Amino acid sequence: MKARNFEERDTEACLRIFDGNCPPYFATEERTAFEHWLVCQGKTLKNAYKNTSLETYRVIEHEGGELLGCGGYYLNLDQTEARFAWGMIRRELQHQGIGRYLSMQRIEEIKVNYPLAEITLATSQHTVPFYAQLGFEVLDIIPSGFAPKLDKYEMKWK
Repeated sequence: MKARNFEERDTEACLRIFDGNCPPYFATEERTAFEHWLVCQGKTLKNAYKNTSLETYRVIEHEGGELLGCGGYYLNLDQTEARFAWGMIRRELQHQGIGRYLSMQRIEEIKVNYPLAEITLATSQHTVPFYAQLGFEVLDIIPSGFAPKLDKYEMKWK
C-alpha cells in the first residue's frame, strides 16, 4: 500500500469510492461538490474552494495500482489552518488500517510543511470515533449539518 498524488485518471475510481460510501458516510447530494474538488486538483491557479492557498489530494493504492482510498487537505490563505478534505476508503476495505494510514500521512505532511497550522476537519456522527482515536476533539456539532440525519461534527487535532 502506498500514497501518491491524485491524477486525473483517478477521477472515476474516486467517484466509485464516494458512491460506495453513500449512505451513510456521505449524502448523495454531496457528489457534485466532490466531483468539483477532483476536477480542480492539480490545476494551476484553480482551487476548488475559495480562500485557500493550497489544496492537495492523495490516493492510496495497492501494489497492483488498484485504488483503496483517497483524501487530502487544504490550507486557508494565511496558512494557519489545514483542513482535511474528502477522506474515504472503499467500503469493503474499511477497518483494516487504510484510513488510519491515510490520516496519519496527512497529519505528518502538515506538521512538517506547515508546523504552525491547526489541523481541523468536518465529519459526520459515523466517523467521529475514528478521528477521536487519532487525537481529534469535537469542537461543535451541527444537527443535520451535511444533510437530513447526517450531522456535522467540527473537530480539531490536539
